[in-house]
Amino acid sequence: MIRVLPSVFVEAGQDGDFAFMLNQPQHSKTLFVFNDNEEQFDAFVRGEPSGFSTGGGNAVVRPFREQQPPRSAGIPTGSLVGGGYRSLDSTTKAKIDEAIVIVQNLVNSGAYDTLVFSKSPDGNSIGVGIFQVAEEVLVYIHDRLMAI
Repeated sequence: MIRVLPSVFVEAGQDGDFAFMLNQPQHSKTLFVFNDNEEQFDAFVRGEPSGFSTGGGNAVVRPFREQQPPRSAGIPTGSLVGGGYRSLDSTTKAKIDEAIVIVQNLVNSGAYDTLVFSKSPDGNSIGVGIFQVAEEVLVYIHDRLMAI
């Protein structure tokens, strides 16, 4: 059984800051789920280098998806071209679900005791800082992660 730990970013150097948390001993078996963009998520799926490059916000942990076992996994919240997802249409849902399958497979590997993701300060959805994303998308991702 894995512990799902939603985490609010407040400031650098404390819990909620994935770069900080990644280096804490209590998180040695934690999978960090970060907000990705479609382009770099697709590059990761294809095994291309840009799928492992450092990003902004909580995507600072993107390179750690290359470790064995991976320490991070991304879920797209938008596109570099179009910005944050504006609705939970079938295309958006399919892309998010593709990422959730990857997260679920990692969790099923037994390599982790905790899954961490950014949550909004009110706790009802995932937290975002770069893209403006429709609330229904944020809640959908939050609910899927909480159900893992």
